[in-house]
Amino acid sequence: MKNILKIFLGLVLFSSFSYSEDIISTTELLDQAQQAIKDAFEAGSSTVTPYEYYKAEAYYQIAKEEASLLNLEASKAAALKSIEWSLRAVSSRYDEGIVEDMKRLKIRKKKK
Repeated sequence: MKNILKIFLGLVLFSSFSYSEDIISTTELLDQAQQAIKDAFEAGSSTVTPYEYYKAEAYYQIAKEEASLLNLEASKAAALKSIEWSLRAVSSRYDEGIVEDMKRLKIRKKKK
């Protein structure tokens, strides 16, 4: 009887550790997605490239909602999409900045 109890306890502990790993990695992804959105906002992406920025925010909201429902795989996927769109927002923001700088340089050259 003691051996059966030990085996059962071992299985319960093993399953709880594997479950907590999923929560930790989902939580880490959510934190990374939130940080990526914050970085995009600080780069000015919300005004220069609003489509990409707000799409990242929408995916982050989906990720949080899925995590609250314990749909961890769906939450991870949405968090990764949020990070991807945040990176696109920052990248597009700086691409737009380069284009604007080039336009200003051409205008200055024409004036001279």
